[in-house]
Amino acid sequence: MHQPNDDNEIISGINVTPLVDIMLVLLIIFMLVSTFVDFTAIKVELPRAATGEALHTETVSVMISKEGEYYISGKKIPSFKLVGVFLREKKKENPDIQVIISADKKVYHEKVVGLIDLIRKAGILKFAINVELIDEPGNG
Repeated sequence: MHQPNDDNEIISGINVTPLVDIMLVLLIIFMLVSTFVDFTAIKVELPRAATGEALHTETVSVMISKEGEYYISGKKIPSFKLVGVFLREKKKENPDIQVIISADKKVYHEKVVGLIDLIRKAGILKFAINVELIDEPGNG
């Protein structure tokens, strides 16, 4: 006679409930962590400044690498004119858009000024220049 508590009974299935529990916990952790991760992969060495503040509105990040290449939100833009086209489109989508300029400290001032002009021509009046904060001015 077959008894249900027999030690020689073969397990015919795998209990996947603990696996599903772990996967859901991992999914939640990844979702939370992804909001804190900065996805920009372009290496930009920011100039330093003693003053500045964090921005808390919808922003578009425009970066200029030390090679003079333009990136918007981490994506390389092949020409300077296309940066302007993209910014005008973003301005149409959101009139209160703000632009953060991140230029490598070795980029010529002329490129940064040209980008500021392009931002203003797109109708965007709110912009900031991203810098690395230091404790005392003149140490960088």
